[in-house]
Amino acid sequence: MYPNRDEEYDRMRKLAITIILDYNITMEDYPLDMDKLFKRMGINVVPYSAYAERPNFDLLLKRSKDGFNVPITKNQKPTIYFNDQYGCELTPARISSTKGHELKHICEEDKDDSDDKLCDYFSKYIRCPIPILLYLGIDSRQELISRFGVSDVQADIILTTVNRHKNKFGNKYYDYEYDINAISNYFKA
Repeated sequence: MYPNRDEEYDRMRKLAITIILDYNITMEDYPLDMDKLFKRMGINVVPYSAYAERPNFDLLLKRSKDGFNVPITKNQKPTIYFNDQYGCELTPARISSTKGHELKHICEEDKDDSDDKLCDYFSKYIRCPIPILLYLGIDSRQELISRFGVSDVQADIILTTVNRHKNKFGNKYYDYEYDINAISNYFKA
């Protein structure tokens, strides 16, 4: 039997909201400063440029063009390695997306990269929570990009998700998303 994708995406939204509430993410943190969040969570972050000399840099690129994680061990905190060296494709939005993607792997203790679509969804959601977008009435690509620091492509995907949500539920939230409304005073325009 195939997994229920709605349930899996629901799980990603719940995980993101739990992190937002548990680590007191406020409007001051948006665009979400992933490094600040990782510090709160006790996650190490290492840019590829820390290993700029060959052959170490080549080994990192061989592992992943964008980034990867090393889970927690008894001797080391979880660590996210990310590429900050690969030229014109590199943008702050892409780095933030990569970090969010790897955060999902760490939080769920994923053993492999078998479901990267869920990681990508989680990354977009934690950086642009739908209840916040609905609360702020954000419905344009440019506003989303400037307010939340996402790329053009990410903005289009997020707006499509928000519009699907609006078509199905209007401006209502899932039950577990109501908790985020308790902090909505932080999210005033």
